[in-house]
Parts: sequence; structure tokens; C-alpha cells
Amino acid sequence: MDPSDTAAHGRLALCRRFVATVQHSTYLGIEVLETGENSVRCRMPWRAELVGNPETGVLHGGAVFAFLDQVGGLANACAIYPDYEITPTIDFRLDHLRPAESGHAVIGDGVCYRLSSQVAFVRVTAFAEGLEEEPVATGLATYMRMKNPGDSGKAGAGHE
Repeated sequence: MDPSDTAAHGRLALCRRFVATVQHSTYLGIEVLETGENSVRCRMPWRAELVGNPETGVLHGGAVFAFLDQVGGLANACAIYPDYEITPTIDFRLDHLRPAESGHAVIGDGVCYRLSSQVAFVRVTAFAEGLEEEPVATGLATYMRMKNPGDSGKAGAGHE
């Protein structure tokens, strides 16, 4: 990210502030690594408390799901920026392709590929840090756009 790009800096700051205020995101240890016009990349560290199977050390699928749902919401925030809207999840389909590697953080990429006036559409992918060639999970999600009172209505401009 170019430090002189104020929109990119603004998106990153917005996403980091949002993660810091959501209790389950702070519990999962989500870190926002980078943002784009309609995308985000985040990291969830491997921690023993998030393991689903103590014999293998593999992260619980629910932790991966919750992480990617947050990644999807952050992708929406990037696409809607500089406006801000609450975007609760309507539907989320996640395919767990293989277990997350024991001891490896999970990286999540989210892309908001379409904004309608009422719904945001997102693709998400997760992979073990350092093992990007084999995704852990992929998914599609839809989120409701809840405009804030007094919003100028600019949020969906150019995305219909």
C-alpha cells in the first residue's frame, strides 16, 4: 500500500478499528493485513484455545467460519468506503476443503464483487499461512446493507 494513498489508509484504519471493537474478532485475534478498493486480507493466529481436535491440533471449523464471516464483512466495508454501513450476514456458504494446518495461522482473503442497493456479495478464501497453494476453505456470502440514518446515499454509487 502506498502511504500517500489516503483512501487505502482510510480503509485499513476503518477495518482495524472495526475488528478492535468486535468482541469475537478480538478473541479470535484477527489482524487486518491489507485492504483494497473492494478487498481485504486478514490473519487469524493459531492458538490452542481454537483447536477443534486436540489430537491433531487442527483449528476448529467454527473458528475458521467465524473468521471468514468477519473477513467478508470487512470486504464490504472496503467496497462501501468512504461511507459506512452495518452489513449483517444474510447467507454464507463455506466449503471446508481440508483441515487448517496445526501450528499455522490462517490467512483470509475477501472480495466484495458486487454491491446492489440492498445486498453485498462476497467471495472468501482461507489458507494456512505459508501454504497458499492449497486453500483450507472457500465460500460465498451475502450481507444486508443497512444504511446509517442521514447517509448521503453515495455508498452504492457505481456498484449497481
